[in-house]
Amino acid sequence: MPHVMAGKKYVAYSPFRVSFGGGGTDISPFCDTYGGAVLNTAIDRGVTIIYTPDEFDLEISSRDFLKSVLIGKDSSDNDVLNKMSHLLESRGISRGRIIISSGVPPGSGLGSSSALTTAMLKLIYLIQGGTIDPWDLAREAFRLEHDYFGITLGKQDPFAVSLGNFKYMEFNASGENTTDLSSFSDFMNELERRTLLVYTGNTRESTSVLQEQVEKSQHGDSDVVSSLHAMRNLTADMRDSVVSGNFTGFTDAVNAGWSLKKKLGSKVSNQKIDSLISFARENGAEAAKLMGGGADGFLLVISKKGMVQQLQKSLMDSSSFVVRVSFDRNGTRAFLSD
Repeated sequence: MPHVMAGKKYVAYSPFRVSFGGGGTDISPFCDTYGGAVLNTAIDRGVTIIYTPDEFDLEISSRDFLKSVLIGKDSSDNDVLNKMSHLLESRGISRGRIIISSGVPPGSGLGSSSALTTAMLKLIYLIQGGTIDPWDLAREAFRLEHDYFGITLGKQDPFAVSLGNFKYMEFNASGENTTDLSSFSDFMNELERRTLLVYTGNTRESTSVLQEQVEKSQHGDSDVVSSLHAMRNLTADMRDSVVSGNFTGFTDAVNAGWSLKKKLGSKVSNQKIDSLISFARENGAEAAKLMGGGADGFLLVISKKGMVQQLQKSLMDSSSFVVRVSFDRNGTRAFLSD
């Protein structure tokens, strides 16, 4: 068991991410073969994990999963919390209490799995008295999610939340590259003022949605591969729109990217999602798309200039959870608290 400081709590926080374009091009095998590109930002909602040392067997609880697990109690379950307990035990952390709290339900399309994984890893390093570079944290988190938790995911999620900020990211077989876009503050601040998240009313398990795209990409499906190429190119156009201050060009690319995204698999969208997006566009949205792999979760909605509050009120007739967001300049972090 690592030496911990009595009377202190160990706290880790990781933001969620919003992806404006390119999601899907960051998934193997496409990104390894052709290179993928995404444009995203961290936001002011996320996952908080608090560790309180004590002398009892490690207890992990989550209000979002409405579940608790206890090290030393046999369980046949192979879910996230049980796997997390085995991970902590393997790192020498077997005493105390861990509480996990999330700003949205799991499976919402905001990178919540990567936020949980990066926050837990950051917490482990803090408890053990070590540090980890944000890039290395993202790489380790991706390996854990893919290999240990068995999640099908794009490479952007752990990097988006670990690094934070508003950025354009490229992924290929040789590594990752990021272009910080926060210096274009006028554009970023305007985008921030116009951004809404709209809950569809349900969550989904992303692996089942994304697996169809992966299988088609592996078999060289020409429609899927050509759509992914077009999405990657649109994301580069989106980056150029930020640099040039072309807001209409940016939102046009968001809409075009969503049209292409729907071609990647039969489960990406459905009548409910299409109707909600149409309603948003009819009531003041300049762009709208579903976050994540598809099927359910959160819509990203970008309002027309000066219409965000009117649009938010209209959307609350169709959704019980419609919120404005701020962009998070920081990524995953951890600290000691009294």
